[in-house]
Amino acid sequence: MLSTHTTGKSRPIMKSLDDILHSDFLPEGDLELLDKVRPILIRLINRLKEQGPQASEDERLKAFAEAFHHINQFEDEIETVERETILEAMYDIGDAVGLDRTTQYCEDWRGDW
Repeated sequence: MLSTHTTGKSRPIMKSLDDILHSDFLPEGDLELLDKVRPILIRLINRLKEQGPQASEDERLKAFAEAFHHINQFEDEIETVERETILEAMYDIGDAVGLDRTTQYCEDWRGDW
């Protein structure tokens, strides 16, 4: 599945899970913290790839919930820049598997960060 994003030039960019996996999907924030979060997101991407396009929305959302459970252990270290970076990456991953970011599903599991 592909997701569509726009650049500042309003030109759509298509991202797949592989595109995200092979990019710097956590570009801003404390590197030490992001080095702890990156493996969690890689596991999420790989799990979603294993589920494949036949996975139900509930199965995909469960994978996100589990990823957030692991990320929330670092909530005391997550500041504004990291929060925005992590959430943008999570929503990009969700876009790639057909989840609707306007439902703000990530907010359901995000801790106090």
